[in-house]
Amino acid sequence: MPDRVRHGRFPAIQIDGLRMKVIHRSDQLLVIEDRPWFIGILMIGMTLIFLFGSMKLLAAGEVFGGLMMLLVGGGVPILIGALMVRRVRLTFDRAQGAVTRTSRSVGGLTREVYALDRVETAQLGASTDSDGTTYRTELRLRDPSEIVPFTSYYTNGRKPERMAEAVNGWLTAPDQVQAPPRAAEVR
Repeated sequence: MPDRVRHGRFPAIQIDGLRMKVIHRSDQLLVIEDRPWFIGILMIGMTLIFLFGSMKLLAAGEVFGGLMMLLVGGGVPILIGALMVRRVRLTFDRAQGAVTRTSRSVGGLTREVYALDRVETAQLGASTDSDGTTYRTELRLRDPSEIVPFTSYYTNGRKPERMAEAVNGWLTAPDQVQAPPRAAEVR
């Protein structure tokens, strides 16, 4: 993957095992979505392990240790899950001339709408640290110039590149209104 400059206001976070994919593609509509189910399952699993451990400590009479494990060990994974697990959907709609970025998390739903003609291109944003380079899909907008990240985190793998290619392919495809297929004539 080519070296890119890091854009955006979000911190770099590495997450593997993502469910980033194109869920609908037609001449008039493109919908891409990210569902980070892996990290959600991981946080639930960690919480259950710590809850089990705290119950064992409480049953053994270790009240202080059990309560601390319950609060810290159970609370931290839930907090991380609540802050990080969010389903993000980008909807490109030629009919309405809009791009909608919808983000749903435990905290609620946020929706940002941009004019489709402001989208210049989809690109890869990159973040490099001691562990290597990670990427995310970003939209470059014009008038005024702005970078809109698809996700708030960076990841390794080819999914961000594939999402950028899907968006760019859809943006450069000519508006084709296809006539419905004709029914076979009955004689």
